[in-house]
Amino acid sequence: MKMLRDIIHKLKIDPRIEKLIFKEVELPRFLDDFNSLNEYWYPHPPCFIPLFLGHGASYKGINNHFFCERKVTYTEFFLENGYISEIARDSNQFIALIILKMIIIKDGVTEDIISFCDSVGFADYEIIDKFSIEFGDDPKNFEKLIYFKEKLPFKNIKNLEDYNGDFPSSLTILNANLENAALFEIAPTESLNEVGNFPLWLEINNEINNVDVFQDYLSKNLLKEAWLLLNKKGWLLKDVAACLEDLKVKANDELFNLVADNWIEGWKKSTFLDGNY
Repeated sequence: MKMLRDIIHKLKIDPRIEKLIFKEVELPRFLDDFNSLNEYWYPHPPCFIPLFLGHGASYKGINNHFFCERKVTYTEFFLENGYISEIARDSNQFIALIILKMIIIKDGVTEDIISFCDSVGFADYEIIDKFSIEFGDDPKNFEKLIYFKEKLPFKNIKNLEDYNGDFPSSLTILNANLENAALFEIAPTESLNEVGNFPLWLEINNEINNVDVFQDYLSKNLLKEAWLLLNKKGWLLKDVAACLEDLKVKANDELFNLVADNWIEGWKKSTFLDGNY
């Protein structure tokens, strides 16, 4: 977990989130969707950095890209459907989601919820409680939720013109610019058939040899292309690990080394040595 802490520091992730990850601030026991990463490692693309283990083979974490202009954002990854969803665009939104979930479970603000809010310096729980009374936790109304009004995550967007971030898709809407998109960030992938002329790293029919194309990109110093290719579907995990090692040499970047080594270490300790994504 030391590498994860170093990654968090390098990315300047909110210290409140760090304390939750490493249990320096305890989440209430009734909230069982934000578990320690020590319990399991699921196959996931390296652009996704898990922070919490959730229900049913799922993670909550952050998406961080290299070699292209993409902002760090809070995401959720479900192994079953192979899709990464943008759920929060900053730490206040992420913590607000946690508190909203607590209030829904407990049907109101309780002493342990207030205690948790105090421990993370979150004073707006009464506003979230009022939202829950009127709207529950319906994501269709998140434009009315505190911290979400000015910059909705793509998951909560109804019309593309209302989105001012750079995430590639929601479950129903495809963003216009896909040049810096990873395939795991697009759902449903069949929507790409309507785009045409998309890059190889968004190829959905496994008609290319990922390793060969990766090595070709690397030989041409096309690091963005090589990175995004690693984050498409159709890889053996052992090939991802080997290619990350090759890309580390070309990148010569401390943060990239940390992210790559953290992924490789998790894979090596997992039960998915012969797995794929």
